[in-house]
Amino acid sequence: MSLSLLTFLCLGLCLPVWNALKVSQPYRVVSHRGEVELFCSYHHTGRHEPEELRIALYRGMYGEQEEQKVCTSSFTNTNTDFQTEGEAERTVRCRGQLEPGKVNLTISGLRGNDTDLYRCAIEVLYPPPYLRTFGNGTLLYITEEPECFTPEAQRRDDVTGETSVRLPLAGLAAATILIVISAIVILFVHQVLQRKRRFETIIPMASQNDGRFDYGNFQ
Repeated sequence: MSLSLLTFLCLGLCLPVWNALKVSQPYRVVSHRGEVELFCSYHHTGRHEPEELRIALYRGMYGEQEEQKVCTSSFTNTNTDFQTEGEAERTVRCRGQLEPGKVNLTISGLRGNDTDLYRCAIEVLYPPPYLRTFGNGTLLYITEEPECFTPEAQRRDDVTGETSVRLPLAGLAAATILIVISAIVILFVHQVLQRKRRFETIIPMASQNDGRFDYGNFQ
């Protein structure tokens, strides 16, 4: 066997295989109704493909404290979907789906003051060696949305709306009744006055004496 072939085989078998993990994220994502969809892409270099991964989402440019962690979850090649409650003080939900070379994260329950830089951290748990890498971060711009109505609030609004509609209708009905009663009273008074004037005219005419029965004519 030639020396060049031996050298090639030695290089292929003796040199270590370097394992590396790179994570990339989009620069900016805008929310819709308090929800954002974030793609955390990863590129793994090694002899074996990762079989078990963990992803965590951190808020802020630096630091890995628990209070900065928004949500975290582990998944495998056979269990590619996950959903978890956020670890923030408020209720923030994270849903995720593993696809070849990326993790699709959907974060909901966000508000306007949650606008910040968010970093994806991806860990290779199995097979060894253990790897962990952060992405450069994504600016999540959370737009202010109108406050959603709960069913109880909606029912209260419906009752208030019905009441506000009923009040003008009741006022209109009362005004109509008053107008009708006033018209009837005016008509009645007018008829009474007409009859009174008619009687005042007839009575003097009936009491006039034409002189035919005047006893002054008899001597």
